[in-house]
Amino acid sequence: MAAHGLRLHGFGFKILGLERVGHLLASADSAAWSSHARHRPALPGHTHKNCANCIDYALNWRQRVINAIPTHQQVMLTDRSAA
Repeated sequence: MAAHGLRLHGFGFKILGLERVGHLLASADSAAWSSHARHRPALPGHTHKNCANCIDYALNWRQRVINAIPTHQQVMLTDRSAA
């Protein structure tokens, strides 16, 4: 569908999925960061029980995701019969 110009959104995407097909997506979301934070102590200096709703944790996670996405772009093949 991306090859036909549709802007795709990945609902609930994991980092591994983004590594594999992130170049085909216009956007993606996941609640993995919040779940991950919920089961760990709060970040140093934070006074809340955990960082499940913490902007600092979310932004750190976001950077980790961005760093995991390959910078190369896969060449999209076009349908020659449409030309």
